[in-house]
Amino acid sequence: MNFKITIITRWLCLVLCCCLSLSAWAQTAVIKGKVVDKKGEPVIGASVAVIGTSIGTITDIDGAFTLNKVPDKAKVKVSYVGYDARTVNVSGQKFLNITLSENEKMLDEVVVVGYGVMRKSDLTGAVSSVKATESLKQMPVSDLSTALQGRLAGVSIVEQSGQPGSNSVIRVRGVNSFEADTGPLIVIDGFIGGDFNSLNPADIESVEVLKDASATAVYGSRGANGVILITTKNPEKGKVQVTYNGFVNMKTPYKLPEVLSAGEFARLANDYGREYFGAQGVEKVFYSDEQIAEFDQGLRGYDYLHNIFRDVSIEHNHDISISGGSEKTQFLVSGNFNDNRGIVQNSRSTRVNYRTKVDTKILKWLKAGVNIWGNYNETYGPRFSQYEGVLLQALGYPTTIEPKDENGNYNNMNLNSPQYNPMGHIWEIDKGGFNSSTHLQGYIDVTLWKGLSFKMLQGGTFANNLSTQTCGADSYEAYKNANQTSATATSTQNINWINSNILSYVQEFNENHRINATLLLEQQYNNNRTNYSNGKYIVSEKIGADNTGMADVVTGNTSRNVSTLLSYMARVNYVLMNRYMFTASFRRDGSSRHAKGNEWENFASGAVAWDMKQENFLKYVDPIDRFKLRFGYGETGNQAVALYSAFAKFGNVRDGYNKLGYKVTSLGNRNLKWERTSQFNLGLDMGFLNNRLTFEIDLYHKLSKDVLLKVNTPVITGFGSELRNAGKILNKGIEVTIGADPFVGPTFSWNTKLVLSSNRCTIEELNFIDNDYFTMSGYEEAYFRNIKGERISSMWGYFYEGVWKSYEMQNAPKEAEPGSYKYKNLDNDPEGLINEKDCGIIGNGSPKFNWGWTNTLTYKDFDFSLFVVGFHGFDIYNHTRSALLSVGGSIAPNPEFYNRWTPENEETGIAGFVKNPNKKTSTQFVEKGDFVKVKSITLGYTLPKKILKSCHINNFRIYASLQNPFLFTGYSGIDPEVTLRKPLASGVDYGYYPNGRNYLIGINFGF
Repeated sequence: MNFKITIITRWLCLVLCCCLSLSAWAQTAVIKGKVVDKKGEPVIGASVAVIGTSIGTITDIDGAFTLNKVPDKAKVKVSYVGYDARTVNVSGQKFLNITLSENEKMLDEVVVVGYGVMRKSDLTGAVSSVKATESLKQMPVSDLSTALQGRLAGVSIVEQSGQPGSNSVIRVRGVNSFEADTGPLIVIDGFIGGDFNSLNPADIESVEVLKDASATAVYGSRGANGVILITTKNPEKGKVQVTYNGFVNMKTPYKLPEVLSAGEFARLANDYGREYFGAQGVEKVFYSDEQIAEFDQGLRGYDYLHNIFRDVSIEHNHDISISGGSEKTQFLVSGNFNDNRGIVQNSRSTRVNYRTKVDTKILKWLKAGVNIWGNYNETYGPRFSQYEGVLLQALGYPTTIEPKDENGNYNNMNLNSPQYNPMGHIWEIDKGGFNSSTHLQGYIDVTLWKGLSFKMLQGGTFANNLSTQTCGADSYEAYKNANQTSATATSTQNINWINSNILSYVQEFNENHRINATLLLEQQYNNNRTNYSNGKYIVSEKIGADNTGMADVVTGNTSRNVSTLLSYMARVNYVLMNRYMFTASFRRDGSSRHAKGNEWENFASGAVAWDMKQENFLKYVDPIDRFKLRFGYGETGNQAVALYSAFAKFGNVRDGYNKLGYKVTSLGNRNLKWERTSQFNLGLDMGFLNNRLTFEIDLYHKLSKDVLLKVNTPVITGFGSELRNAGKILNKGIEVTIGADPFVGPTFSWNTKLVLSSNRCTIEELNFIDNDYFTMSGYEEAYFRNIKGERISSMWGYFYEGVWKSYEMQNAPKEAEPGSYKYKNLDNDPEGLINEKDCGIIGNGSPKFNWGWTNTLTYKDFDFSLFVVGFHGFDIYNHTRSALLSVGGSIAPNPEFYNRWTPENEETGIAGFVKNPNKKTSTQFVEKGDFVKVKSITLGYTLPKKILKSCHINNFRIYASLQNPFLFTGYSGIDPEVTLRKPLASGVDYGYYPNGRNYLIGINFGF
């Protein structure tokens, strides 16, 4: 009986619950409403969602919405970009009138502009800004500059090498100098000087780039190449917060070039011996049939190309930060550890970053703080991006020859000529760089009066860099120097301090007038010491560079460079009626780098802007939210010329009796002036549909004058050249940034951004030189001429027309033979002689156009990003291919030789194994370098807060990222991007360290 009662009771409870559920389900309603702004205008596309449910929608063109099956006691959340979100209780209401307020913080977002901040809406200059946190979320990397590539209009960022620890090449609006530094000035939290590697990327809050002269002129003699302002994260008050981010990155090489197997190369080598040496009367057979059979069976031979690369290399990165504080004092402590093994054997870097930041409010009118950051790096790697680097050697070395013989000695012979074995570059490397730096920065901020404040910044950098190299008996250096062993150690110590005193006045008098004014007194001191020691014929390879004194011949020297800079600056920004903006600045710099009479220079700028949206003719045009026109002009300078260039230099010399003497080693020029750059900028900012669609367009014209150049001097001086202000460089371009929010909803959103940049850099003047061109020293620069009236980085050479065929020899020049290369006779020499007169511009290595496309999508707790970049309109001189087609005392295991000229195969473009192939620098090896790279595809998932709450965790996200997964290019080499490494030798492939493909997984969480 009790059993039956229990069963009946349970059934009654179940039925009651179902009824209650049905009753609860029945207590729902259809809710309608309208969302407007404070002006009563409809807000189109606002997200309307019922909290705690999947019910949601977006507003239509009238701002109206309808929600079905809304529980009676539900809460509705309404949100839209640029407005504060609102939560409304339904409480039986059938129609909801909801008014959204503009988010003043978002609309009046401040940006760093140099020695201060300014409302973004008040900007008159060309400034690009990006939030570092978002960039790293979309593309997790250990170097922020990599994540910024393609995200800033007018800023070209190139990953110049896959070598761990290498820096990206950054240029803002082209190249402005031949001899001085062409990179932008980097300012970290107001401290001038530094680089991205000195900071933990996770510590960076935002990056602003000042591009036009009206914005950069406040930095005077250091602003010509643009200015990058890095703002690090500030500590926040509240309970202690701990955050961690870590990832593991598995890297693999791109598709490597094809090389012949050992058996294939052995047959080719015998053909080479028969054809090349047979033409000289002596045929050679390098490999017997028995040896070739062993090669085919894999019993002998060696794949050098694949053995210099790792199949998979590992990088791991760990960030941790701890922050918190009271109302008066806040602190932040962070650290980073990165261990990065490169895709090439024995290449590696290890980096440690640390940072401590403390802000305190001592009195109501007095604030102070300290910011300490630093890093320690170790880098190792083989000879790669140099003449006769390991990649070129590995591609060209016979696959039939093993690295070492039976006695353990290197096989340094390529068929008929000596050549260093590529694996020696990997196995015999003893080369490292050890760098440490500490940056100390303190400030006091005094409020003198309402809107008037004084801030003093005092900072110092203490850096030590040590590079060592031990060249043992089997090293490349010993091989090239008659088995001479050696050890080298170079140590540099740098002390740099800067003092900035800033008086600011920021005041809004009424709705029609506001002003932002700054006065500056700044002084900087730099002291750099270098100690160099070299030992030849070292006693012990194990000791090596640890004690260079243990050698038969020891040499060394020391040097010290000191420079100072004193600066004054004034800037004022005035806004009238919230629509007319005026900015003017003036800076005066005095530098010790120049001789007396040229130490001081002035730099001024001015800019105006007109916010037409505030005018009556646009104020009530609802689809337009922003329409602002900007114009600016200014002058900046470049004082980054080598120290003491204005003065003659002395050096020591010893005679045959080892007696010490002195001589002048270089001429000075006391008339050297500052390089100056003047720039016009015209900009337009537009926003439509509640700023869901935005455009930023800038046109610029930048002329650099008095550009430094080494020019020839009369023979009577005893010197070949001296430095003079001899050139002009013109950069013209256009920049476009397009942003859009195609979808904004309660569960799904999509943000997209397209950045387009085009720059043309030409040489306008070259004075004091015999010709209208000049060349630079260096093995890469040999392919280039910088010619007056032409674009910078012009390639110079012959015009390839194929291969001479047997039936064409009656028209061929004397030096030609069937199967040798054929070139265009530009000067119509009657004998067909090919010489320097037949050369011309054969290509250009500077991209005309580059772009970046970012897409960020979110669906509930998932986030997805896709990032693509492209570089177009440039050529690459493929020296690697040229070297692999060389024919002389040896040949490379190059499959292209299968299509070489022979009497039976005359319809080809590859010279045969003939006595004189006559290979020259020509259009034969110039290829289009255009490429598109998918830089990253990232997918993340954030755990819901209700799950994390019980674990006392604030957030937890796991993510995976594919980096460089796809490369679209017509270029035949490995990686076209690394050829853009040098401003005056851009677009030459010399077997550089390629970038790889990355597979990354990581987590971040906070509690």
